[in-house]
Amino acid sequence: MSNPARMTPDDWQYLFSPGSIAVIGASATPGSWGNNAVKGLLDSGDRHIYPVNPNATEILRLKAYGSVLDIPGPVDQAVIVVAAGLVPQVLKQCADKGVKTAVIISSGFGETGKEGRKLETELTDIARKGDIRFIGPNSMGHADTGSQLSTFGQVGKMPRGPVAVLAQSGNMCLKMVRNLAAAGVAFSKYISTGNEADLHTEDYLEYLCEDDDTKIIAAYIEGLRDGRRFMQVAKKITTKKPFIVVKVGGTAESAKAVMSHTGALAGEDAVYTAAFRQTGVIRVDDDDELGDTLLALLDGPLPRGNRVGILSIGGGPGAMTAEACEKEGLALGKLEESTLQKLDKYLPPRWPRRNPVDMAGPSAAEFAVIADLLLALLEDDNIDAVLLLSPIIMDRTLLVDRMGLKTEQIKAYREKERKNLRSISRKAKQYGKPVFLLWQFRGPATDPELASLVHREGIVTQSNARRAARVLRHLTWYRRYLDATASK
Repeated sequence: MSNPARMTPDDWQYLFSPGSIAVIGASATPGSWGNNAVKGLLDSGDRHIYPVNPNATEILRLKAYGSVLDIPGPVDQAVIVVAAGLVPQVLKQCADKGVKTAVIISSGFGETGKEGRKLETELTDIARKGDIRFIGPNSMGHADTGSQLSTFGQVGKMPRGPVAVLAQSGNMCLKMVRNLAAAGVAFSKYISTGNEADLHTEDYLEYLCEDDDTKIIAAYIEGLRDGRRFMQVAKKITTKKPFIVVKVGGTAESAKAVMSHTGALAGEDAVYTAAFRQTGVIRVDDDDELGDTLLALLDGPLPRGNRVGILSIGGGPGAMTAEACEKEGLALGKLEESTLQKLDKYLPPRWPRRNPVDMAGPSAAEFAVIADLLLALLEDDNIDAVLLLSPIIMDRTLLVDRMGLKTEQIKAYREKERKNLRSISRKAKQYGKPVFLLWQFRGPATDPELASLVHREGIVTQSNARRAARVLRHLTWYRRYLDATASK
């Protein structure tokens, strides 16, 4: 079904920064959708919250109402968590009340088949007649850190950040947000779009393109309603801010799964791939790759080309990394003679005098020497990015079990690591060349404190060479796209 009207600024204001919200289907039962929604709204912002439940007089110390029509004041937004068959009646009441926007968490619509699609069409008709714009149905909610709004049911203040997450799957939205947050990422907004009976992915993208709080957009897409409009808005987005997409439904079986999940038509995978490449969208295979790429875009500069320098604490890791880079279409930069001479000052005569640079001598503890070696590679005009394979930082388990450090000693060690990381970050930005730190042992995945540290200091990190090379390929491609667009 086509979307007849574009959202107005007032519509977006009511959606992301409502002054009053009714939770229809609110519940006193801990852990239920109706309870989580009220609890999350109470903890995440300063606004009027009205629980609606005809069988309750009070929910979480708030007066409960039998119907949205019984609420004495205006209602900007309704969060609907009742059974699917009751949603049309509830939405009619919202229209009579003058509710501006809605988030329909309830499932049992287009994703279930013919009868569900009829029910979904009924919702859309009611909303259009009542001038209500809504997310969903079959959504898990949305959040805006600027207004401290969350219909996701999460508790506590949300830190503001530059990343917007958009997902046509509630569970994928939740997974992406949680994993990125664990890596130290903060968000501007995130939206579980659900079945998109009213607001479509293209609507949200048009808004996020112009949203000053959003610097990077990450999306999980199963299918698009308006491919032409998507391409138009995507092309506009990618000249302003990176746009990373996980697109599923490219195989026959996954396309069937998509249809049964949100009712979306997945379409030909090759068509999507071509559309993304034409519009500057960075397509990744899964949410892990999306997270890797997003962190690299947040924390480091874009490489000017595809020539990589490898600085490794051992020959084996260096060889494995070189192979991974070449498989991803990256090139090993040929070191300039002046660079070889600089490296000769710090490395023993047996070093191979080529890229990858095997640090056959300095230990991880000799950061000053490693920093000088790194600087030599960054100064080389034949190098566009550097992969550093050295355990210059360690997770808490290693510090305790291997080095026997106590709490205060760990704090001092972390401070030393912070200074080392900051030194690397400054050099990367100074030369406009990303530096990736590859973990030789356990890293941020096993130590949230370490994940926060490396992200806070603006360091691009990876757990293995293959993932690092894949991300560098994405960054190189995006830089070339931007350069080609700018030259037209």
